[in-house]
Amino acid sequence: MAEAKKRKKGFVVGALILFASLSFVLFTNAPKAVLEICSPLFQNGSLEMQMMQLTLMEKGGLYDQVGERLKEKGYEHYILGGITEKDKILVKFVLKNQEASDKRQEEIMDIFHDYIEKNNLNTQTFNVKVSNDTSTNW
Repeated sequence: MAEAKKRKKGFVVGALILFASLSFVLFTNAPKAVLEICSPLFQNGSLEMQMMQLTLMEKGGLYDQVGERLKEKGYEHYILGGITEKDKILVKFVLKNQEASDKRQEEIMDIFHDYIEKNNLNTQTFNVKVSNDTSTNW
């Protein structure tokens, strides 16, 4: 009976994660190609990492904080996210209005790492990339 409750709880949590991911995907202005690419990447990794990814995506969360700072700096962008099977969080900043030069990549990475530290997160948990490419090429 306890195992049935665990399965039910796992199913409910999984359904909530799927619902939240779809809500995020459907209510953002990301292009269709980006949405199709990122959806499967939320299903990798442990349940704990999936929940952490959802927390990072919430209003006021890490991605929102970094996104606001990037807007202040004049960067139009998308933030793509995913999780590897080894529980590494994938974050890709796709610049819409500027070339992802080495200088811009460094500036955006510095901003992201500053916010990781401000939020008391481990930088080793993240695999971050800045690009103009919307593919899953991390």
